[in-house]
Amino acid sequence: MKILQSSILVFSLLSLMVACTPEANNSKEFTINTVLTASGPLFEGSNTCQAEISSNIAEYIKENGITKEQIVDVTLTSAAATIDTSNLNLLESINLQVFSDNFPMQNVAFANVEDNSEKVDLEVADVQEQLKAILFDGKSYIIADATIKEDLDDDLNLNMELVFSINYHKK
Repeated sequence: MKILQSSILVFSLLSLMVACTPEANNSKEFTINTVLTASGPLFEGSNTCQAEISSNIAEYIKENGITKEQIVDVTLTSAAATIDTSNLNLLESINLQVFSDNFPMQNVAFANVEDNSEKVDLEVADVQEQLKAILFDGKSYIIADATIKEDLDDDLNLNMELVFSINYHKK
């Protein structure tokens, strides 16, 4: 009998905690324009381009009067890469990932690159776990594993436009 009463009490408390958790009632889009760079020389195959993005999002929420505690979740809604015309036919694919000092890499977008493409719209991942935690964990980074078709002596620069949706609770 005590086990049943304890189970009911625990279930009731858990239900109450879930019911009291604020749901997002506001949403804002936030765009980061950055350049992901891989320093040459680069070799055929996968090469990593990266940039730090943590300061961008911290400034944005401060400017918009949003606190970290109010944020329910953050998702990447779109990503586009602009490729320098000298490298149009060099890229095969782009795999975009985010990570921070305390969270492992997470795939957030991918694209196969067609020849003569100056702009590539990446397909955003359906599942984006811990993205909020990654973006607000000290320093956070965005990297692109860019698969290239041939060796390159120069740097590879990918101009990225990243659009995030910040869902937050505000009374």
